[in-house]
Amino acid sequence: MKKQQPDLGRRSLLKAITVGGTASVAIAATGTSVATAAETTPSVKHTDGYHETAHIRSYYNSLRS
Repeated sequence: MKKQQPDLGRRSLLKAITVGGTASVAIAATGTSVATAAETTPSVKHTDGYHETAHIRSYYNSLRS
């Protein structure tokens, strides 16, 4: 009886899909955290006491409507 040779093309395709999927998840996770860090950087000096921020202004605007 003749032994069947493994299909190396199929194996390499499955490996490439696995590596590519893992790499894309890593890139997506890194890109998201960098974008979030850039958005949360405070551009206004914090002072003691009350200070009006963007979310407070949007709340005040919703009360006027």
